[in-house]
Amino acid sequence: MTIWSRARWTRRQWIAIGSVTLIAIVAAGALMTFTVGKRGDYANAEQATKKVTINPDAMRVAELLEQTFVAVADQVRPSVVSLATKVRFRRIERRFEMPFEFEDPFDFFRRFFEFRRERGEQGEQREQPSEEGEGRERHPMVPIGSGVIVSEDGYVLTNSHVVMRERDIYVELWNRLRFKAKIIGSDEFSDIAVLKIEPDKSVKLQPAELGDSEKVRVGQWVVAIGCPFGLSQTVTVGVVSAVGRSPTEAGAPVEYSDLIQTDAAINPGNSGGPLCNLHGKVIGINTAIRSTSGGSVGIGFAVPINTAKFVMQQLIEKGEVIRGWLGIGIRDVDADIAREKGLSSVYGALVEEVFPDQPADKAGIQAGDIVIEYNGVTVRNMSHLQQMVGRTPVGKVVPLKIWRNGKAIELRVKIGERPKEVKVARQWRTQEWRGMAVAQLSPRIRKQYDIPQNIKGVIVVRVLGGTPAARAGIDIGDVIMRHCL
Repeated sequence: MTIWSRARWTRRQWIAIGSVTLIAIVAAGALMTFTVGKRGDYANAEQATKKVTINPDAMRVAELLEQTFVAVADQVRPSVVSLATKVRFRRIERRFEMPFEFEDPFDFFRRFFEFRRERGEQGEQREQPSEEGEGRERHPMVPIGSGVIVSEDGYVLTNSHVVMRERDIYVELWNRLRFKAKIIGSDEFSDIAVLKIEPDKSVKLQPAELGDSEKVRVGQWVVAIGCPFGLSQTVTVGVVSAVGRSPTEAGAPVEYSDLIQTDAAINPGNSGGPLCNLHGKVIGINTAIRSTSGGSVGIGFAVPINTAKFVMQQLIEKGEVIRGWLGIGIRDVDADIAREKGLSSVYGALVEEVFPDQPADKAGIQAGDIVIEYNGVTVRNMSHLQQMVGRTPVGKVVPLKIWRNGKAIELRVKIGERPKEVKVARQWRTQEWRGMAVAQLSPRIRKQYDIPQNIKGVIVVRVLGGTPAARAGIDIGDVIMRHCL
């Protein structure tokens, strides 16, 4: 009986084809190796006859730059610390030994990780302490991030996300001396935390010099120092790729600060370490990376040092961060909004919502306005405005410019104190549906939008681009009088 099977035939056919293909590849590879090898020999022989000279002027410039990097590393590294915490587990001792031939084959691995097992008479397996009935506590140190010493009396700057879940934090200096740290304060909105160590009087701390992040320019050289993957005192070099990056672009857990972008290699463990300029001054605290692999791909971000200094001072003096407050809901201006509002370029922060009886409301700011200047400084984007307002002392009167109906209008606003998050959420909460947010028609809102008393409904205070509400032509200030499901 002859049976024909397509599956068997196909398998044999592919095996035969694969064998022929493999032979052809091997033969081609051998021929290519011979040919390339011959050509390479000719090329090497030709190059060997030419004398290569190095431009001495170019070499001097390169050496000067190299010496600058070395000088920055030498200056800043003693100020950079490694942060670690203790992991607790109990070492278990074996009460009695079994002959080797009866050993559990996996017992070797348990020994390797310093665990022991006791075997009961019925084969029951359970962890037990040693013969003395006592286990030995072990506390290996696990690196969690980096930090930078900023004062001779032991204050250390780092990231909030590095220390927020840890109880016991230890600071290791460049010379391997280790001290337990106290958390002075932590601010999740800027991702900045302040620690304090108190070493012996014989230990002299070397604080880093803090620079001015407002002077940072795209393209300037920067040096990042930290402890990636626990590798202390690691130095990488790059340039400032961008300034004013929003936390949304960076994917960073930051609200009240824009960010500095750099291509200096930043990896897990670099968080909390300094980003320095070529003068050895700290211009940022490394905080985040954008990566699909978990490691550096040349896109790292740092909190500007001016933001860090503001937060540090507040945490040290008050134990909390008190920020200025306008009382508005804002978003970034995109190209469509800029074109619709008649702006010459994309900048500023669009006011989507004005909270009743708050500083912005009292100053005359309206939903739909674009804040283009604050205290004499052009507003780049939403996070830039948040940063400037947050650092303004409560009670200060600040000039600002808004863009309304195709022209700039100057206003003055008295800065209030930013309330707690719960209060904000509950007192001024709006309802969102299909890409728009609506609020009740209050007397203030009726006056602001000149809405007659006989008009009943809810007012639109926010419309997100590309949503059903936007496509339907609904705009801020419209009143929805009836809704048919």
